[in-house]
Amino acid sequence: MHRVIATVLVGAASVLGQPLEIENRYGGVAVEVVTEPHVTAWRVGATGQAPSGIVTSRSRARVLIEALPPEGESADIALQIPLHIPFTVRTEEGDVSVAGMVRRVFVESTSGSLAIRVPLEVTQLLIDATSRPEEFVPPSARRIQLLPVEMRHRLRIWRVEHHLRSRELVFGRVDAQLHSPTRIEVGDWPIPGDWPIKPHAHSKAAIDRLLARAERRASDRQSPPPKSPPTSRPLDGTDPDGETAVFTSDVRMVSLSVAVSDNSGRPLTGLGPERFVVEEDGARQDIRVATAEESPFNLAILLDLSGSTSVDLEHMRAATLRLIELAGPNDRVALYAMAGGMFHRLAGLTSDSELLAQRARALPYPVGGSPIWDTIALAYDDEFPEHAGERNALIVISDGIDNRISKQPVPSMLRASRLIQAADEMDVRIYPIFLLSGERFGRNWSSRARSRMESLASTTGGKVFAARSIADVDPVLPELAREMRSVYGIAYYPVNQEFDGRWRRVRVKVDVPDAQVRARPGYFAD
Repeated sequence: MHRVIATVLVGAASVLGQPLEIENRYGGVAVEVVTEPHVTAWRVGATGQAPSGIVTSRSRARVLIEALPPEGESADIALQIPLHIPFTVRTEEGDVSVAGMVRRVFVESTSGSLAIRVPLEVTQLLIDATSRPEEFVPPSARRIQLLPVEMRHRLRIWRVEHHLRSRELVFGRVDAQLHSPTRIEVGDWPIPGDWPIKPHAHSKAAIDRLLARAERRASDRQSPPPKSPPTSRPLDGTDPDGETAVFTSDVRMVSLSVAVSDNSGRPLTGLGPERFVVEEDGARQDIRVATAEESPFNLAILLDLSGSTSVDLEHMRAATLRLIELAGPNDRVALYAMAGGMFHRLAGLTSDSELLAQRARALPYPVGGSPIWDTIALAYDDEFPEHAGERNALIVISDGIDNRISKQPVPSMLRASRLIQAADEMDVRIYPIFLLSGERFGRNWSSRARSRMESLASTTGGKVFAARSIADVDPVLPELAREMRSVYGIAYYPVNQEFDGRWRRVRVKVDVPDAQVRARPGYFAD
């Protein structure tokens, strides 16, 4: 199949407000919403030379992708449209299908079938047909019907309607005007786990996984430990009796991160390996300590872009760029946002500073509610579980006022207490930059939010940094940088190399008077 790239500058089209329109008067149109940044169009079944008959034109009013009369080719065309781009589809006698996480779609068709597969949990539908279709196929999991509707002047139409409840989150909408459809099919499109946008309610699955780990850890602690660990062999190829040993390549290493401060909370940097002691299930381990300069950081930045922050968007962009600059050349940074009540992955963990700066300059417009607890859970779950034991940090810029506190629409599914409970299993340090600007709402919302943020940070070994507003975060950045430099990477080969899936208790000590050590209490030897 040969594809023709339609010359559509999506970014420019969005800025100018030009609608994207797709027309095929000779056949059908199939549209798939994708995460790629380009519009792609091709003749269905086309092979060999680049097929003719798909043209793109641009005016001040619209961007049009049009199918010309087919010349020995299929009359049907297919397209891939980037996420977030609204579009219109018009046909006369062909079938139309739309699949994916649509933002805003309008379909106009004379005859043929219509197949819609969208995430029904966040998408509204309104499909009107002048005549009753020969067949209607509803989704299996939701009650969606084809019903007659009496209009004025004794006119009857047939309607398929799906409205979300007032407290449900609306991301997309599909409207269709059909004349004589042969078939209407509505199906659900489950949002993939790696999709860059997720409804905040998906946090439940992430938290359930963490709490299942907590239950497993508690169970292991109650059961008796193994009678004795297996005898370890030196790595020089001899066993304890002096005979030659066969070295196997399955020797496993354990990594963990440790933050060290004095008794007043000031970070302690520049400590050498001789200052650290690691005990696993009571047995001392031979360790290697990496300094902040040697061990890379995985740093994620989560931005609260709810509607209340709309006046501070430019300051949020500037603060994000300054936070990106905190990363060293070996560090990786991810950029996330809460906007429209949804979790957005703007950039996954990457060392590409230019890409990060580009995404920071193009933040989503602040809108919607503040399910901040759910979004923090999704920010952790996006990539950090794949980097257990590494130096992981999540910076959250927010006033912390979840809609559970303010009693506004779109509250978190999670209670703060449940998130804090699950945070004990998160292998990441959470550093909230807590915006005191939330105090303007009164009603004790800000103090309640801060208390929960402090509990969350403390549970993960992080720390809260208070700023008067998003325009005034510069004073906290040097302190945040010092805190991150006090996080050391430790690696060791456990004496017990029998990885039987059980929980192992790890204790880290530092040979510095009154030193405070923050580290995970152990790990599952999977």
